[in-house]
Amino acid sequence: MSSHAAEEHEEGHDERWLVSYADFITLLMVLFVILYSMGQVNVEKYRRLAESMRIAFTVGGEEEVIDSQINQAGGTMEDGTSKPIVVPGIPEGPTQSEEVAGQLTAMLSSQNLGNEVSVQTNIEGVLISLSERLIFKESQSELPPEALQVLDTIAAMLRPIENKVRLVGHTSNVPSANPQYPTNWELSLGRATSVAKYLINSGIAPERLIISGQGEYAPIFPNDTDQHRELNARVEIVIIYKVDSNIISLPPSATVP
Repeated sequence: MSSHAAEEHEEGHDERWLVSYADFITLLMVLFVILYSMGQVNVEKYRRLAESMRIAFTVGGEEEVIDSQINQAGGTMEDGTSKPIVVPGIPEGPTQSEEVAGQLTAMLSSQNLGNEVSVQTNIEGVLISLSERLIFKESQSELPPEALQVLDTIAAMLRPIENKVRLVGHTSNVPSANPQYPTNWELSLGRATSVAKYLINSGIAPERLIISGQGEYAPIFPNDTDQHRELNARVEIVIIYKVDSNIISLPPSATVP
């Protein structure tokens, strides 16, 4: 092979990387085109997809699996924030109840009761948990004088509203030493009943109250220390959301005292 031919061969070999580079650039361009296409919202296609799903969830052409009361629009609010899907009876966002819980927590803390009372919101309503150390003596269901202050605060909050109130008694795993309540089931129910009677005497309508006892069978901590047992032995007061509302229905002029 002549030297001239050898030089041409070497030059061709050195330029082969250009082919691979061109292929890489082409593939990269295709990738960006695909990503761009995926980012474009075809409203008409989504509308047809939504209609197809609606038909798919229709049984026999009449009965729909999807509740007709559910707002399926979604989208965004006027201010640009997300608009949630609304299901009747399920709270959208219990802002007012969270505010009530926050006010009550601050008040109890200012009265040095924050460590004995837990206030939080859940899907059912505002839950107030009163520890045994605050409102009961061991194995007893009678309310001591020191428990009345916090119950007066709670009763004052309950009077202006109409929500149902669930009272649930709990105990630790220590067997009841009270002959009047031979089992923890009975002791927990007796404690919930004592709180209910006090709230009724404080002006809460009895038809609003739901009373139950769960004994030792719904602990929030392991029963491994005295402190945990005291926290497990509690009465929970749940201010229940209304079925047709998503908040605790405080009147416009009412505030937590």
